[in-house]
Order: sequence, then C-alpha cells, then structure tokens
Amino acid sequence: MNTIKVECSIHAFPQGKEIDLQKISPQIKVTGGRFFVTSYTVRTLCRFTFQGKKISQSLGTYPHAEFEQNLPLIVEKIHVFHTRMAQGLHPFEEVKNPKDITFAEFALSVYMPNARSRKKSWKDDETRLHLHIIPILGHLKLEDINVGIIRKVLDELNQKHLSPASVNRIRAMLSSLFNLAIDHELVEVNPVTRVKKFRENNQKERYLNANETQRLVAILDQPQDYGIHNAIIVAIVRFLLLTGVRKREAMDLKWSDVDLSTGVWLLGENKSGKARRINLNQAALDILQQLPKSSQFVFANPENNRPYNDIRKTFDKIMHAAGVYNMRIHDLRHNFASLAVNSGQSLYVVQHLLGHASPQTTQRYAHLQAETLKQASEDIAAAIRSQSQQVA
Repeated sequence: MNTIKVECSIHAFPQGKEIDLQKISPQIKVTGGRFFVTSYTVRTLCRFTFQGKKISQSLGTYPHAEFEQNLPLIVEKIHVFHTRMAQGLHPFEEVKNPKDITFAEFALSVYMPNARSRKKSWKDDETRLHLHIIPILGHLKLEDINVGIIRKVLDELNQKHLSPASVNRIRAMLSSLFNLAIDHELVEVNPVTRVKKFRENNQKERYLNANETQRLVAILDQPQDYGIHNAIIVAIVRFLLLTGVRKREAMDLKWSDVDLSTGVWLLGENKSGKARRINLNQAALDILQQLPKSSQFVFANPENNRPYNDIRKTFDKIMHAAGVYNMRIHDLRHNFASLAVNSGQSLYVVQHLLGHASPQTTQRYAHLQAETLKQASEDIAAAIRSQSQQVA
C-alpha cells in the first residue's frame, strides 16, 4: 500500500466540521471520504448515494498522532466500497462466510464496540490495536491465528521496545478478544491462554532520596529560573508529589469535585470503577487555591480549557533540571507511598491513601514497612544502650 503524504497539519482544519478527505492530500483520488477533527481525535467516515439513498459508514476514530499512519488503510477501504458499488452491490454489506472474518474486521467491528460499552480504558485498547497488532495480524483470518503466531508477536514487541508490563496488557486484550470470538462461535479455542505472561519486576519502584526531593522542590518553587514556563504543568507535578494520586485523576480533576473549605475531593470513579473520598493536605489545597478558575477543570490547558493530554515533555524537563534521572510520572505515586510507610503509617492506611481496591496491591510496599520497623527496633535498642551506659 502506497504511503500517502499529508500536506496540511490536521490542526489547521476547524473542529467539528465535516471535511472532504481529499483536502488532506492531493494523492487521495477516491471520493466519498469525510473526517471530523476534535481536540484529541479524528473521526473518519464515508458517505455515498446508493440506489437513490444516502448511506454512510464509520471508518474509525484515531488519535491525532495515529491518523496519518492509518490514512492509507482508510483510503483502501473506500476504494473497496467503490468497487462493490460498481458491481451493483451495497458497499457496506459484504456477503462472506463468518469463518473468513479477519482479525482486523472482528477487532474493529465487534471487539471495539463491545469494549467501549464495558471498559473505561477502551481507548487504550484502540491504541494498542492500531499501533501494535492490526499492522501485523490484521490481514489474517481469525481462525488461522494460533499459539505460535501470538507468542511470536508478543516476543517481538518485547524485544523491540515495549516493557514486559506493556506486552502483558496487550496479551490481556488479545485474550479478551478471542474469548469474545468464542462467544460469537467464530473460533473454538483461545490461543492466548497457552502463551505465558512476561515476568514483571514491580519491585523496582523509583523513590526520591532527601537530596533529590530538596532539588526537585527548589525547581518547582522557581521553575522560570530554569526555562520552565508552563505553570499549570508545574502545579500538576507538585500536586502529584504531595498527594500520590494517579496522573489522570489529577489531570481530570474538576472544581465541582473538590470542596476547598474542607479539603475533601470526591473522586466519582477511580481506576477500579469505584467512588473514592480523598482528604487533601493543606499544601495540596494551597496549590488549587492559587490556580485560575477559567475552566471547569482545575488543571486546564489555557489554550483550550481542557485537561492536558500528555505532560511528559515538561515533566522530563523538570526532572532534568533537578538532576533526577530514571523517574517516571507514576513514580511520584510510589514515592508518596514510600514516605507514608517510612513515616510509620500502616499498610492499611497506605492502601486507603492510594485508593487501592485490594490490600494485595499495597503489599508491594511491605518491604519498606519491614525496614521501618527494623530501624525502629534498632533505635529502641540504641536508647536502651545509652540509658544503661548512663547508669554505669
């Protein structure tokens, strides 16, 4: 399939307006393609007149960064629709044996609609499919995909650039997809069940030491001195450091969710799908009280009054300025947990501070608690020695 060069940035087109796909590039000769631009995605579809009736068909919704990558596939689909109409066939109704359905067809027409209806994280599945799986497995018949093929795909993803945890998330998605295919009687077995998970080393959490914390706070206090001028993202990083909440929980925070007088934040639905009550400390409240209220979102991007989509670039700049390396945004959550445990808080308290649905998730910090208890015991022994020496 030939690469189609996009001549004009997607951001140059007005949001929410139906635009002819041919305006994207002069290389697109096929007619009927349309697209809508939103703040974060591009929704594509095609419109035809068939046998005197106007008909339309969705061609998928893609994040801005993936739209250009998927454009050749979109154009190819429209070519196929034109070919069917030329044969007197309805362009969107392909008569075929259900057993001949390809992975891409099932993933996009059956799995994704199902995921959207039941998963908060369906966008993650959509991205994984388009970025990692459909380019490799999309053309294969669903029933022809076996254990060896799945294992090879996951091994290659791990060897190239993805972490074991990321590959395991893809594996879990594929397993759900094939279970759904079994429900639709398109395959008899789930090949993913015989592919072992990759070992994840979840104990390698990154924590800030005292010197790193001191340097980081200094940067956050005077970011402009280090060429960091995005005050909202600086506030997000400071807020994450002080609360241990998940990145997306903070970035999607609305003014209506928090009572500034009591410091109570009612998080309507967290990662586990349950409501959560968060008691903000005064330092975190001070951050919120200094922010403008020009949007319904607390940490709104001033360019569009919407939550930021990605803050990694500014985050990395902050960490570099502070001389803190190998630190991920999520590690601020681990750091908060570490400080809580090392200050003598029980794992039960840490579980509720972090909003873990299960105490098993909090057990990863048990080794920190053991070290804290050991140090406490050593301190007591030292005090006894000191007192005995004074008596002598």
